[in-house]
Amino acid sequence: MSKNQIPISNSIAIDKNPMYQKKRIPIAHKQTQRQQRIFFSTVIVLFLFCLTQLDISIIQFQDGLSRIPTVLSQMAQISFVNFAELSREMIVSLVVAFLSLVFGVVISVVLAFIAARNMTPNRYIGMVLRFTFMIIRAIPSTIWVLIAVASLGFGSMAGVLGLIFPTTSFLVKSFSAQIEEVGEETIEAMQSVGATWWHIVFRGLVPTLFTNFLAITAFRFEMNVAESVILGMVGAGGIGLLIQGYISFYDFNHLSLGILIVFSTMILMEFTSNQIRKRISV
Repeated sequence: MSKNQIPISNSIAIDKNPMYQKKRIPIAHKQTQRQQRIFFSTVIVLFLFCLTQLDISIIQFQDGLSRIPTVLSQMAQISFVNFAELSREMIVSLVVAFLSLVFGVVISVVLAFIAARNMTPNRYIGMVLRFTFMIIRAIPSTIWVLIAVASLGFGSMAGVLGLIFPTTSFLVKSFSAQIEEVGEETIEAMQSVGATWWHIVFRGLVPTLFTNFLAITAFRFEMNVAESVILGMVGAGGIGLLIQGYISFYDFNHLSLGILIVFSTMILMEFTSNQIRKRISV
């Protein structure tokens, strides 16, 4: 090879070969792509169908948009005249949420172990419990409160009774899921030394799962506070009842203060709940 001749590298030769040219490699499988197309097509069809089922009026929508600046200007003029009453009713909502949570926890701790597949003393009883609480979860909290209001009348007691059902069903499902994650080795080890079902539950698993149960309970209390405010609008008492009255009479000055109190309370609850979960997870 002469000095002026430039050697051609193997890489250049390989790049010119059509067999080694870069090709597009499909990431998604054909079946996956087909399923995605079916899914999005179904969503679009359902969306269009839902739009046809609504009595949508463009004129009414435009009128509502035009009234938004007026409503916001009225809500900006916050009145603190009813601050004491709103604060007192907010405390009532917190009490309703707390009492329903306490009753729900007491009921759920035992029922969760009976419903858990790895701890149930009778699998048929466990199946019945899981099915029963599935039905309870399927019914909205508002329905339970309306049933309680029809039985007990308007007031906070109906709110407590109505919230017990969704609270208990949520906690039983969450607690039983934590129990089922415990290894069979722990349960079999305790059974091998003669531990009864109650010993396994309260001396073996409850101390082990206590932090997880506490985190779930703190999260549920936060949910109960939000639900107690909403359910107050249908007769469960608390600040929700006052907010509903302000909305009915277009009393935006006092409504703004009620919304502000609820917002501040929920922010405080969120911060407190997060701090509890951080401390117990350490």
